[in-house]
Amino acid sequence: MRHLIIIGGGIAGLASAHRVQEAIGQGVPVKCTVLEASSRFGGKIHTRRENDCIIESGPDSFITQKPQALALCKKLGLGDRIVGTRKNNKTFIYLNRRMLTLPDGLSLMVPTKFLPFITTSLFTWPGKIRMGLDLILPRRRSGRDESLASFVRRRFGQEAVDRLAQPLLSGIYSSDPEKMSMQATFPRFIETEKKYGSLIVGMLAGKKAMLLRKPEPSKNYQPYSLFVTLKNGMSELVETLMQKCPDIEFKSDSPITGLTQNGSGVTVTLDSGETIEADAVLVATPANVTARLTQTIAPEVSEKLNHIPFVSTAAVVLGFKREGFKHPLKGFGFVVPATENRKITACTWVSSKFPCRAPEDKVLIRAFVGGALKQELAEQIPEQILRDVKDELRDIMGVTEAPEFEHVFQYKKGNVQYPVHHQEMVASIEEGLKNHPGLFMAGSAFKGVGIPDCIAHGTQVTEDILSYFDQQDPTTKP
Repeated sequence: MRHLIIIGGGIAGLASAHRVQEAIGQGVPVKCTVLEASSRFGGKIHTRRENDCIIESGPDSFITQKPQALALCKKLGLGDRIVGTRKNNKTFIYLNRRMLTLPDGLSLMVPTKFLPFITTSLFTWPGKIRMGLDLILPRRRSGRDESLASFVRRRFGQEAVDRLAQPLLSGIYSSDPEKMSMQATFPRFIETEKKYGSLIVGMLAGKKAMLLRKPEPSKNYQPYSLFVTLKNGMSELVETLMQKCPDIEFKSDSPITGLTQNGSGVTVTLDSGETIEADAVLVATPANVTARLTQTIAPEVSEKLNHIPFVSTAAVVLGFKREGFKHPLKGFGFVVPATENRKITACTWVSSKFPCRAPEDKVLIRAFVGGALKQELAEQIPEQILRDVKDELRDIMGVTEAPEFEHVFQYKKGNVQYPVHHQEMVASIEEGLKNHPGLFMAGSAFKGVGIPDCIAHGTQVTEDILSYFDQQDPTTKP
């Protein structure tokens, strides 16, 4: 029986464990152990409760345009636990000390409706005209990677970079748009430009195709919002996934000190001094941790992993009594362009965005600090971060009420970055791993930072591991 050790109990490692469980259910003779350094599984996914509110210290939802997380939830029997956003879906841009509504019909950064775009105050008239030139500008012929800022500037102009791409798109990755790889983060836009020349034309064509494919309304058809969560919080995914893996051994409080090659297998050394022999090891930890763990077994790969940058962020959760809370919170929240020079990058009105996050008599808010452009603000002591956020919310939203509870969640050097040519770096790492039989890697540092991306990568690498076992012993084939 082959033994697979998965190092790291985040969502990529857990998705891998679930795929192994499926293989075991199909009769594949594989033993699997998941080793997690901390006292809990889930990585950044962590839900807690306070005052009947559901508090997320990490991601509060996942996107449905990428199907892997949605499919896994349904496979785990969580289909009836999926919760979409409320219908009051306004998102605001805080610009020039005003809250401006994101125009209706805006597909990430591409306008697809004429009237809302023409009438919005988010852009100046010169800015709107420049964005409209996307309809006639020639497509880029070069296939080389470029930054998000470079791409948006070419198609829509600088105003679109400052007021849309930077706060909305680079905000997803907590990145500097001038350094962020377009190919690694938004390849869909590159393909649209190649195919249609104009992003606006391409997005309109995509919307038309979606309408043609849309099923006829029926009782069985349940359309999902762009972002969804689970009724009891995102940790429900982690807990259920582990429950559905009865043949997998999960070991918390098991930090690893190193890996060494052992013939065609790998020896794992724990901090306790214990060693475990494995036929294959999947390292599903952050790239900076993976670099340290693989320094002995694969020094050339470790060196490349060390070149993948990370930045610091922090999230502040505040809970209030609704009675006496002056702001109406009619929408999902707001983002703040870096040009505004504020200390927060965004704020989610959680109790307005999702049902079941807080009782009707409570207000739940989550504000964000740091990222590539101002990561030093996220590295301050928690008390200072809290003061900064409260000052900002007082000035921006007029929040003067005292919260019933408050939490600061810091991720120092915890957010991976995808700089220009990131895909080339990943390909080089994957090529280097071919020289180390039995050693595999997965996680957010490679092919996407979101929950669906990590699930997809963890699952795909596990398919590679099962194929590797099959090449060594055909009886392991599912």
